[in-house]
Amino acid sequence: MADKRFATLDELNKERHKSRSRSSSGSSSDDEKRQQGFYVGGSEHSGQQVLGPSSSGRSREDMITKVFDAARAHGAETLTPEENALGGTQNAVKFGSGSVGYRLGDSHRPSESVPPEQPTSEQPEQQEVTLTMWENGFSVDDGPLRQFEAPENRSFLQSIMQGRIPMELVRLYPGRTIDLRMERKSEPYKAPKPKPFSGHGQRLGDIVPPVLGAGVVGQKANVNEPRSAKDTGTSAVDTVKHAQEAVSLRDGEPTTQLQIRLPDGRRIVGRFNHSHTVEDVRTFIVNAAPEIAFQPFHIMTTFPSKVIEAEGQTLKHSGLLNSVIVVRHT
Repeated sequence: MADKRFATLDELNKERHKSRSRSSSGSSSDDEKRQQGFYVGGSEHSGQQVLGPSSSGRSREDMITKVFDAARAHGAETLTPEENALGGTQNAVKFGSGSVGYRLGDSHRPSESVPPEQPTSEQPEQQEVTLTMWENGFSVDDGPLRQFEAPENRSFLQSIMQGRIPMELVRLYPGRTIDLRMERKSEPYKAPKPKPFSGHGQRLGDIVPPVLGAGVVGQKANVNEPRSAKDTGTSAVDTVKHAQEAVSLRDGEPTTQLQIRLPDGRRIVGRFNHSHTVEDVRTFIVNAAPEIAFQPFHIMTTFPSKVIEAEGQTLKHSGLLNSVIVVRHT
């Protein structure tokens, strides 16, 4: 028999749609009874029960409250009023502070309390990650709004609800200790204010984007490309040129050329030594297209499509010489 301690998000969504089709004359308590219950940690008798989201805003608010209660049950600490005021949050919790910290588990080990460690030169770098719960969804750090019901968010939310670090974050910050802080804001999602930068990116919807970069500065992929691509090309060329100059090619060492596809459809080309690392390519990308640095992104191969995890490796050892790579927001 299948383990019913945890309901899948599919089950929650199906139940939510059933609730919509039923009469609205029932009481709020009846509405809660119609929702599928699932348990965060422990068993059906010892775990924290959380109700899936329903069509009403009140039920969604109750669901978020119970998620926070479950986080506290797993060892999360409530922020002080001063900390909440400083961060502009309400009812926020944090993990990993105090004399005994709390580390969320992963897919291979359960959540656990850990004593404080003395700092050493070999201690992993700590990465602070902020998970914000909004009235209409959630976001990670300065990323976009993500819907509770979206299938692509199923694994992430299920991990949070079960007290585990989502594998998405583990892959994004390999080798680092993740300090997860979960905040709550009683308002709809607000996109972070963009940071100013001198250039401007390729306008979405262009049929053929320009190819910019070392060796092809100013050249276009197609002489019949739309006027909008030409209009945006000049300043973009300058930005890529400055990014290329910052690479600092080493005389006497072999070079390679990488074609990089950006999230907005542009393509840029950079020239590197074989001994440059994937991290050097990431720096080049951010310098060439500052606007994409506002949220985390993966560097991926094309065929097969795979996230490049070991960014400390050289381009030669990574098998990326004269290749095409893709930048994709997480």
